Amino acid sequence: MATLTRIGLAGLAVMGQNLALNIAEKGFPISVYNRTTSKVDETVERAKNEGNLPLYGFHDPESFVLSIQKPRVIIILVKAGAPVDQTIKTLSSYMEKGDCIIDGGNEWYETQRGERKKCLS
Repeated sequence: MATLTRIGLAGLAVMGQNLALNIAEKGFPISVYNRTTSKVDETVERAKNEGNLPLYGFHDPESFVLSIQKPRVIIILVKAGAPVDQTIKTLSSYMEKGDCIIDGGNEWYETQRGERKKCLS
């Protein structure tokens, strides 16, 4: 992949996979990542079958983050609780000041305030 995408999405369960495909269907190139690599492969295959959509899959978090143009915007759609914490920790180790993580899941807002403070430090 030579060109950087404008947005990334981590978490390819039903909601994440369909949101990524919808974004790609609208013509926006998107990078996707999931801890379970078979979900990445499944999503990439669906993108090909649904019209060769501009969706690019990554099996490791570093390549995923580096595939997105700066400042990076990454949507995470993972189960609330420890999975959110782990995803933020994993991705943020490759992100820079000015990059943005959007938690699109259903994490309680008070919990997210704590995560925001961790990202700022």
